[in-house]
Amino acid sequence: MLWAVVAAAIVFVLPALRVPEGGQIGFPVRGYGVLLVLGIVSAVGMAAYRGQRMGLNPEVIYSLAMVMIVCGVVGARAFFVFQYWDNFYVPGNWQATLGNMAKVTEGGIVVYGSLIGGAIGFGVFCYRKHLPPLALADLIAPSMMIGMFFGRIGCFMNGCCYGGLCTLPIAVAFPQGNAQQFTPPYIRHLENGAFYGVLFAQDEEGQVRVANVLPDSEASKSGEVEIGDTVLSVNGHPLHGETESGQTIKPMDELAKIILRSWQPIDGPPGTISLELADKGLVTLHVPALPKTSLPVHPTQLYSSLNALILCLLVIAYYPFRKADGEVIAITLGLYSITRFLLEVIRTDEFAIGGTGLTISQNVSVIVFLMSVALLVYARTRKEPLAWPRAAA
Repeated sequence: MLWAVVAAAIVFVLPALRVPEGGQIGFPVRGYGVLLVLGIVSAVGMAAYRGQRMGLNPEVIYSLAMVMIVCGVVGARAFFVFQYWDNFYVPGNWQATLGNMAKVTEGGIVVYGSLIGGAIGFGVFCYRKHLPPLALADLIAPSMMIGMFFGRIGCFMNGCCYGGLCTLPIAVAFPQGNAQQFTPPYIRHLENGAFYGVLFAQDEEGQVRVANVLPDSEASKSGEVEIGDTVLSVNGHPLHGETESGQTIKPMDELAKIILRSWQPIDGPPGTISLELADKGLVTLHVPALPKTSLPVHPTQLYSSLNALILCLLVIAYYPFRKADGEVIAITLGLYSITRFLLEVIRTDEFAIGGTGLTISQNVSVIVFLMSVALLVYARTRKEPLAWPRAAA
């Protein structure tokens, strides 16, 4: 009966929905959401199949999946919102803020957040159902990775979790999108100066300096902008001091706002920035039209997807050789934390926090790795028999 209702809704209800978006009217089917659902279905199906071979009722896996999905999505979204709070908060309007936080299908979840949320739900479920947590965690470890395999492809479809500039043949240039929702890499290149051919960084003294001049760009062709130049102002707006309201200017945040505004006819002709460089004076750069795509970047989403698939196959192969419950999940999390730490090196959608020089995900990776090592040692020293057969799954 349920499937009949779902089928009827797909056939009769969805085609009738008329949602205006990006100059078109219809029902938007988002690649990110589709891949996320595919990842969940694949993960649950794999866990149910493996559990049944162990003599575990598939209904247990389905019930566990519901708990972990809800807790995982909440945790993943909460982690992302915490990490990018300024992108969601609308001053004086909590309704709009909560609305921004609820747009999960448009992207914006963090794997580590889902692991934390899912782990909490998993622990509560095992406690209430009197299930062996370490054995069950070993069983579902490959499912976590196959879910991530599809989920990261969804990230690629959405454009989030992208990498830094890349000149290799595997580089990907993301499309512009539409004015209501540019793709994330495109927005980054709009506001960080990449389309003008110049990238900036703040030094230890708080000065904004030219960090890189991209080849064959407007900045490079001018011959006046060099790496190490100190930027005093952009389009007449100083990068230091206080705002009219008395707030201290945050140089890099102010720079991003000015560059983003430069694409509109506010401070001058659109696509124009005038850099006041120390010892050089004004240097004006002009891009005649908005680029159709972002600059080529590393497709780190696909790197992550391939990494998850390899880890999935690896832990499936190791499962029959485990010597203690908890080994497989410890190895899975340990290897994932290492690869995630390394992938963060070429991702540019996150910034270092807390003076560590590491992104929030790299900091969490270190913690997860240490916890996985501790879990592996604990599993090997507890000297208890396996809860389920060694090779059935």
